[in-house]
Amino acid sequence: MEKEIVYKRSRRDIVMYLLLAIMADLGCMYAIQSNSVILGSIGIIIFGVSTLYLFVRLIVPNAILTVNSQGIMTKYTKGQYIDWNDIYEIYIDMDTYKNKPVNVLAIKLRNEEEPKKNIKFSKPKSQVRGDHNINLQYSDGSLEEAIKEIREFYRKNIR
Repeated sequence: MEKEIVYKRSRRDIVMYLLLAIMADLGCMYAIQSNSVILGSIGIIIFGVSTLYLFVRLIVPNAILTVNSQGIMTKYTKGQYIDWNDIYEIYIDMDTYKNKPVNVLAIKLRNEEEPKKNIKFSKPKSQVRGDHNINLQYSDGSLEEAIKEIREFYRKNIR
């Protein structure tokens, strides 16, 4: 069986959103009982669907980062793998998310004129934007752990 590294969305994060959706459902039911039937019905439909979606995500969390012999796939690459030959460097970068600084896993792609060498695993950088940035703050792992696992996977299985 092929070895694979997968970082999924944290169940604790999903539970937080699920509790908010359930509270909104209860608020919509109260609105229906308070003679605001149209507003309550529209809300119960919208928040009911989001509650069902979050229940499914709680059972089967979606993958944020997948690493295997094909390459690296993130939730931002639309189901496409970034081939190992296309990657130039992997490092931890400081980025902004919702106007707050956050550390991300940055993947810099290789230029066409650069020779095909081994991937560099650099030290953390600041404000050096990669071609693909993966925010793992809502996942079940840490950035340092992720970059170590990717480095070991690359050394053992790809290089």
